[in-house]
Amino acid sequence: MEAIERLAVSHDWITLLLVLVFGLLVVAKYSFTQRFSHFVMLFATDKYMLLKGKNANLFHPFNIVFFTINAISAALFIYVFYLTFSEAPPARPGVLFLRIITAYTAFVLLKFSFEKIIADVISLNKKINYYLFYKLSYRNFMALVMLPFTILFIYVWKPSPLALYVFLGLILLINLITLLSIFIKNRQYIMTHSFYFILYLCALEIGPYYILYKLVTKLQGV
Repeated sequence: MEAIERLAVSHDWITLLLVLVFGLLVVAKYSFTQRFSHFVMLFATDKYMLLKGKNANLFHPFNIVFFTINAISAALFIYVFYLTFSEAPPARPGVLFLRIITAYTAFVLLKFSFEKIIADVISLNKKINYYLFYKLSYRNFMALVMLPFTILFIYVWKPSPLALYVFLGLILLINLITLLSIFIKNRQYIMTHSFYFILYLCALEIGPYYILYKLVTKLQGV
């Protein structure tokens, strides 16, 4: 009887990544105990933002640790998304993941850098710092929430395209609600600087994602 070749994707490297993530969570919990306890209640109370947002330090070690977790979590979800729509498993899954996490990290950091430059140009450093801290905190938290679902998709249940689209839609909806909440809280300030706000919104909140969308769709058509 002729043997049938079976293609399988090894998850060993993903397991090591998850060990790293859990290690980083332990470091964050025991090195910044109070900050961590406030952070994990972010969706339930504004205490974290009230205490840490006034003098936002974007490069605090706690933020760096959680941004690392954010990058790993987001890249793993994109990797699962790729596997779901790919006709065959990647030849080198680890290399594919490295490309994804590099592209994701570069996109976020470049966008962050441009936002800081714009803030310097229009002399709105304090407000922009708070806005960036607000976005960073909520997106780090959402990445943490995404992680168990991504683990489920990898080890337990192979998701359908519809399930992934629904899950992605929920994440984008939560992100939109987060942005709207900060705009509402600062509406008086925004109204007095409406020109700068519209310029900022178009150039740095809508523009980069539109360019990324066009680039991805163009590459898919190649």
